[in-house]
Amino acid sequence: MLCPAKVLANTTVASPSSNAQGVVNNNATMITPSAMPSFRMSQGIVCASPSLTITPYVTDAWSFNRPIEQVNTGEIKYVQETPRFEKDNYNLNYGISAQINIPLGKSPALCHEATMVNIEAQKLLIKKTKMEISLYRLEQCAAQAKLGVTFKPNTPSAVTCEDIVVNIPPNQVIPHTHKIKQ
Repeated sequence: MLCPAKVLANTTVASPSSNAQGVVNNNATMITPSAMPSFRMSQGIVCASPSLTITPYVTDAWSFNRPIEQVNTGEIKYVQETPRFEKDNYNLNYGISAQINIPLGKSPALCHEATMVNIEAQKLLIKKTKMEISLYRLEQCAAQAKLGVTFKPNTPSAVTCEDIVVNIPPNQVIPHTHKIKQ
């Protein structure tokens, strides 16, 4: 149980004191995060990429102490020369600061997958467009050749239909003649 007990103690009070003089320069360099570099693909795909930011820095400071002169008015009682200890303080800090940004989660992998699918789709679209152009050329050149119209050989326009061959469609009788033996 708690019982109050009378305690007799002698106390001494110490009054330590200390003085310090000096100059402290506190220089700080900070890199603030910014948006990660990104690359844009067609179809609105935007992917963030990992980045490394390296920032070298140099800071310097010059600090000094100036004596303070005070003049007292009134009668001069005595003169005493007091040495003044003036000093200059120089400070040079240098260093390098680095920051690494890495996108987290599934977003980078999904973005790269969407990019690859988009590239594949564009390649297929290019193949389809080339095929449609070739078929259109074939159709137009064949129709004109059946009408008996062709480009003059070795002219710039002749290149358009130079690889088109018109054959007789199967199961058709084309006008022809036979020699009869007598």
